[in-house]
Amino acid sequence: MCLAYGVAKMEEEDMMPNSKKLKKWGITVVASLVISVGFPAGITHAATLDTKNVQSIITQIFSQFGWKWDAGKIANAQPVNTQTSQSGKSLNQTETSDHETNTENNDATAKETKQEQSNELQAALADKIIATGEKYLGTPYEFGAKSGQTNTFDCSSFVQHVYKENGIDLPRNSRQQSQVGQTVSKSEIQKGDLLFFELRSNPGRIGHVGIYAGNNKILHTWGPGGVRYDDLSDGWLKEGFVKAKRVIQ
Repeated sequence: MCLAYGVAKMEEEDMMPNSKKLKKWGITVVASLVISVGFPAGITHAATLDTKNVQSIITQIFSQFGWKWDAGKIANAQPVNTQTSQSGKSLNQTETSDHETNTENNDATAKETKQEQSNELQAALADKIIATGEKYLGTPYEFGAKSGQTNTFDCSSFVQHVYKENGIDLPRNSRQQSQVGQTVSKSEIQKGDLLFFELRSNPGRIGHVGIYAGNNKILHTWGPGGVRYDDLSDGWLKEGFVKAKRVIQ
C-alpha cells in the first residue's frame, strides 16, 4: 500500500519542476516510512514509535539527496556558494573604489577649472590696466605730482591712478606700494605686476615703480618724455631691479 501510494504521488507531480518534485517525493517517502513503521501490516491500532530509529532512518535517506532533516522540515545541506558571495563583495568594493576615484577626479577637475577661470580674469584685468595706462602716453613727468591729477604724473602717482581706475587702491609712494600684494620672482612676472627699482643716486632704497606690460616691457613715467614704454634690459632698469609685486587677485 505504501509503495503504491508513493508511486501514485510521483506520477501525480511528474509535471512539477525537478527541485520541487524531489522535495515533494522526499516528503512522500518520509510519510510512507512513518506509516510503515508506525502501522505494520495486519495491525489496526497505533503502535509506539521508536523515535530515535525513525529519525536516524529519515536522516540517512535525506542525506542521499543532499538535504537535512530538521523536525519534519527539509533543508538543503549544500554549502553556500562562497565564491559568489566573495565575488559580490569584491564587486561592491570595486564600485565603491570607482566612486571614490570619480569623486576625486571631479574635485581635481573642478579645482583646475576654477584656477583657469581665475587666471583668465587676472589676464583680462591686466590688459585693462595696460590699456588705461596707454591713455596717458606722453603725459609729462612731475616729481611729487598731486594724487588724482592727470595733466602730470610722477612714477607712483601714475601707477596709483591707473590701478584706481580699475578698482584697485594703492598707497601713494613707491616704497609703500612695494609692501602690498604678493611677491613674485623676476622670472615669473606677469602683465600687470608692479616692478620696483632702486636709483643710482640712492642705492639700497626703492625709488621707482612701473607696470609690467609683457614682452620684457615696462609702462611707467620718468624724466623727459613722461609716460612711456621702456625695455627692462636697458641700463639702470636692468641693474636697479629690486622686486616685483602682484596686486591683481
